[in-house]
Amino acid sequence: MKFLNRNVIFFFIYLFSCDQTSEIGIDELLSDKKEKIKVHYAEIPLEVSNIYYDSVRTDDGELYFGKINDQVFGDIKSIAYTQFIFEPGSDIPPIPGEVSENYYAPNDSSIFDSARLYLKLSKVFGNFSDDEQEVTLSQIEDTLFSSALYTSNKFTEISPPRGIIGFTRFKFLNRDTFLTIPIKDTYGKFLLNKIISGVQNVELMDQLRGAALIPGEANSQIFGFDLEDSKSKLVVYFNNPIALDGFPEMDSLEYVFRFNSPLTKHYSYYDISRSSSDLSLVDGLSKNEKFNVNDKIYWQPASGIFPLIDLGNFHIFADTAKNIVLNKVQIVTGPTEIPNTLPPPKTHYYIAKENNALNPIGIISNPENNIIMRDNAYFSSESDPAEYVYDSIISFSYKGESTIFFQELISGTIEAKKIISYPDNPNIFNQLVIDKNKFYLKVFYTKYKDSN
Repeated sequence: MKFLNRNVIFFFIYLFSCDQTSEIGIDELLSDKKEKIKVHYAEIPLEVSNIYYDSVRTDDGELYFGKINDQVFGDIKSIAYTQFIFEPGSDIPPIPGEVSENYYAPNDSSIFDSARLYLKLSKVFGNFSDDEQEVTLSQIEDTLFSSALYTSNKFTEISPPRGIIGFTRFKFLNRDTFLTIPIKDTYGKFLLNKIISGVQNVELMDQLRGAALIPGEANSQIFGFDLEDSKSKLVVYFNNPIALDGFPEMDSLEYVFRFNSPLTKHYSYYDISRSSSDLSLVDGLSKNEKFNVNDKIYWQPASGIFPLIDLGNFHIFADTAKNIVLNKVQIVTGPTEIPNTLPPPKTHYYIAKENNALNPIGIISNPENNIIMRDNAYFSSESDPAEYVYDSIISFSYKGESTIFFQELISGTIEAKKIISYPDNPNIFNQLVIDKNKFYLKVFYTKYKDSN
């Protein structure tokens, strides 16, 4: 839809304007000058479209694997890639009753028992299902680099010759569940022998390259894993039948590999098919291209669909009103429909480059540096991103405050014509579908009359 012309916009805003007492008590402070000061309220409609990014950053935070079928956003298959590394244990014996990780190392007499991969489940996306989910753990073909940036459209080859490392079927029961994947004995023995032979941790990680978690074709949910959790680990269980190298004869020992080292990398790859979904036209778009469908606005960060808000109507309002000071400005999104499945993202910021050029690369690599809508108290040099939080109990809307941002737009201190709704965590499958006409500005402002 094209923008309304200047006169129509101003007339529309005027209909919603009224004299009200300012929240900072302007009427009381300037009671003797009321003939020159008026306090107003206006609602300004915002023009909104969608923008498509072909990828989001997935190597920071939780790791996702699985499949979901979505009529609106398309079918999504997620393959999770990760590395693991061991850290040699301390030379100081553990205190009786306590555990010192990897203090008891395997030696030449050690006998392999078993190996298990444990992953702390943190999120589940998709409808509740009593069907079994499958996961296959396989070695990958290429090394992952800890210093590199990995996004959702980066596919890393999975290594058929080395085959499957582990496999399991499971049912999701509750969010406190740990996914346990039995590791093949041949792979577990390989890890144990490498430790015994004295291979260094980084060298072994380079030899292993990394592993991929691959969902079964019939899977219907996507699972998030918290690799920072202390119970997320790969454990090689072994026995020491002979006292050797200063270690006593012991059974049920374990050597632990971790995922959360600065030397390791993990990320998720998303294979998205929208051909039979409401957003099928997106498959034919170029990256960073705008689109509109059915007078609706769509938002699912992990699949690269974001709302793009044009601030043109605010600039028209500011140019026409003149001689105003903003007391409070909010962007309101909603009310939304109560979601049946995945709720909207809980929190978001608004992002744009100050030169008005939206920067997809910068947003992916460091969204914090691209947040233009920041707020701070008057007369303060400190500022934080203007945070908009979803009220899922009463209003079913996003609300936040960005008064100083819009005042700086009026003064010309900063420039912004378009902004993107961007969640505090872009790698999520939460979603929102909302009518285009449910985006607007609430503006409380003080009008100074000319002295003539």
